[in-house]
Amino acid sequence: MSPRGGAASGNREAEPMVVAMSAVIVTRHDGILEIRIDDAQARNRLTPGVLAGIPAALRSADADPRIKVCVLLGRPDVFCLGARQEDLLSLRAGRLTAMYADECVRGPLRCRVPVVAAMRGHAIGGGLLLGLFCDVLVLSERSVYRANFLHYGFTPCLGAAAIMTNRLGAVLGAEMLLTADGYQGRTLRERAAPVRVVDHESVEPRASELAARLAAVPRSTLEMMKSLLTRSLRADTDRDIAEELDMQHRTIRLPEIADRLRETSDQR
Repeated sequence: MSPRGGAASGNREAEPMVVAMSAVIVTRHDGILEIRIDDAQARNRLTPGVLAGIPAALRSADADPRIKVCVLLGRPDVFCLGARQEDLLSLRAGRLTAMYADECVRGPLRCRVPVVAAMRGHAIGGGLLLGLFCDVLVLSERSVYRANFLHYGFTPCLGAAAIMTNRLGAVLGAEMLLTADGYQGRTLRERAAPVRVVDHESVEPRASELAARLAAVPRSTLEMMKSLLTRSLRADTDRDIAEELDMQHRTIRLPEIADRLRETSDQR
């Protein structure tokens, strides 16, 4: 995986997205599009730059016949920490709808080619959902993965129930949503979560290896296979989205939610 900034070597070409220069770094090489969330100031939260940059990168992969697979990465100890406090408070006040994040969070599912998630750092809330919507997952033994929505007292959106139970198993996915507890990757492995969990420093090399194997397959073959494999999940999340939006609209306006958001948003 190439580092942020600087000249890339060989046939790698670093391409910061114009709409999110400081948040998302895109690199193309050997049929692979790498998308790195790299916003240290916001701790890789779902800022406007990330929300715009990831969909733009995925659209570029769809449009480029040379790209056969995408890899989604974060910073060394943070994959993505989900929504910002101000956005959650805006949701509560009715100034924002959760659908503003849909193109980003469910973007990997809609992408025509497979997306590998190198979830080396912590993934919380919408950041966890973003990773789970990828097709192949590589998690870190020591990082924490947490669906923290009910910690605040409101229900999630964007296909959370379907993707959590699909990727992590019905019992474990439901438990994570209901308890809002954080689970280290090693704990998920002990609980038999059907995802790949490796030591922290091996996450990106393993994701790179998997992407290279996929990039050896014809793009048309990968497109057809992904369409078939994701058909049910796309239908499930599309079906659930209206009900989830209504549930979140009602629960996020409960009187105690504002205080919870203000008190705990930085201790996620």
